[in-house]
Amino acid sequence: MLVIAKSRHQASGIADVRQQLTANATSIDYAARLWQVFRSVIAGAMDEMKMLIGDTASQIMATIERHVQSFFVQALQLDVRTLRLEAK
Repeated sequence: MLVIAKSRHQASGIADVRQQLTANATSIDYAARLWQVFRSVIAGAMDEMKMLIGDTASQIMATIERHVQSFFVQALQLDVRTLRLEAK
């Protein structure tokens, strides 16, 4: 897989490809952890607002989650194909 990626991305060596994959995985892990922090803060605020706006708070949180997921897919290329390639 590294050899194929090397030829597709015109990298100078397999070590370069491995380093890029590692950097991508680190970025994905950091982004996921950062989102968990933000999600906790947002969820806490939404819990307090439930008394004011009722079940709408859950709908707002679900909408935020969908948008963040969409962002991760686009910005970090977390589409199904890319994830499968990185898993191999």
